[in-house]
Amino acid sequence: MNIKSNKLSTMLTALSLITASVFSVSSTHAALQNEVQVMAVDFEGIDDNLYGAKYVRYLDEVSGNSGAYLINPYLQRVSSLSGAYANLDGIDIFNLGSTFYFDDTWMLGIDATHGKFDEEFGDEDYTNIDLKVGFNLSRQWQIGAGLMYQRATYDFNAGEESYRESENETSPLVFTRYTTVDNGGTGWDFIAQYIADDVDVLSGSARYFFSPGLSIQGSYSYTNAPDGFDNVKTAGVSIDYWVNEQFAVSASYETDSDIESDVASLTASYRF
Repeated sequence: MNIKSNKLSTMLTALSLITASVFSVSSTHAALQNEVQVMAVDFEGIDDNLYGAKYVRYLDEVSGNSGAYLINPYLQRVSSLSGAYANLDGIDIFNLGSTFYFDDTWMLGIDATHGKFDEEFGDEDYTNIDLKVGFNLSRQWQIGAGLMYQRATYDFNAGEESYRESENETSPLVFTRYTTVDNGGTGWDFIAQYIADDVDVLSGSARYFFSPGLSIQGSYSYTNAPDGFDNVKTAGVSIDYWVNEQFAVSASYETDSDIESDVASLTASYRF
């Protein structure tokens, strides 16, 4: 795993979690099986912003009668399929994802991302596939393991000469999630993950729900880089507010130990 790939993966994980779409909403409970999401992300030191959109199809209804709106698909163990697209200065990034729950005990998650980068002296294709299997020890506590596959292909053009180079890596990972959110929609949601590779990555987050619609999250990650590179420490904060069970807006800010690498995002979601 290289630092550039890891930062792109982090950016795309953010894309699978933040959304926006402004539609008319209803305060009554609805049968929710679809979610439309769009986003805008500003990277410090980069002139162009990233814009993206995502669609989620829930395979069962997501109820808003209890729990916390943001994570109700997880609390209610509702399976889903998703597709997303993002663009940054002409760079196309595509994402397909799926999450399946079996008997409220097992979880299978598959997430695939592909991007193509056009650079001055060549092109780069990047593919990332995450496979996770989770087991619910209880309604509150989930543990799991998986694999992260990364492949990058570089096409270099140097004058009249050109050549291609590629690399791929498969990294094991483990994760856990502990949630104390009750039917009233208040409580904590903790998530932690460790990716083992020549570049180890340890990440975690803690989100507190003040109500079914309002929550604040703090996140932190540590990348143990190989010799010759600096370790990277990343910290972030986000606030998510659901006007009702259908419409939400959120904002986040992330900074790390690299120079000129702060990331700010503004998002919203609409379920119907």
